[in-house]
Amino acid sequence: MKKLWVLAFSVLAACQVATGAQYSGGSGVGVAATGRTGAAFSTPYGTRVYQVDPNIFEVVPFALAPTDEYWCGAAQYARKRLGADWQAQIYVASERVRSAAAGGRTAVQFTLNPEAVGITPVDLKIRIGQTIGDHMSVNLADTKCQPFPPIFL
Repeated sequence: MKKLWVLAFSVLAACQVATGAQYSGGSGVGVAATGRTGAAFSTPYGTRVYQVDPNIFEVVPFALAPTDEYWCGAAQYARKRLGADWQAQIYVASERVRSAAAGGRTAVQFTLNPEAVGITPVDLKIRIGQTIGDHMSVNLADTKCQPFPPIFL
């Protein structure tokens, strides 16, 4: 059964196509995804992460993914691809928007360097969705990863 899940997510992940869309997030920071956009990184459950520019990466989870899946994807990418340590902070660089790199699917952009993209960090006690400047450590964001794959009905 586990092999079927892996196969299903591999097929879904293969359907992603990078485009040359232009995006300007709510922070006023314009980010362009080009044909040179970094190859996608995938989590075990099919969430894709694209490096949009040197400071911003975009998390594109599966359809109807909960908010935690965005944080999970950001944490895994920051740790495994960017080499961030567990205490490094991940910052929301855009709210849920159309993906700049994945053909218009819903995405959230993150950064490890808020000063470089003009974001003011904010500390939220209650997280509902994503707010620009909200942040958490790579370690805390990694705890948002689900231990079992979601069940699609």
